[in-house]
Amino acid sequence: MAEQMGIPENPESPDSELESCVICDEALDGIQETSCQQCGGKFHQPWSQDSTVPQCGRIGSHEDALAIVFLCDDCYYGRRP
Repeated sequence: MAEQMGIPENPESPDSELESCVICDEALDGIQETSCQQCGGKFHQPWSQDSTVPQCGRIGSHEDALAIVFLCDDCYYGRRP
């Protein structure tokens, strides 16, 4: 029945499309990721030191808001307009 409605029976199947990292273009896993405060793109962010996920962004500080923000490498290094 779910197949008739256009809903895949197994959401973990290869048919379900994963989002890609804006820096390395590899698939994101839904856990080891975050969004860039500046451009809004999602990128890999390992949450533990022993993680094998690449670090595709940095933590920065927002001087006006006195807050810590996550930035993708392109925004952090000024490579995005």
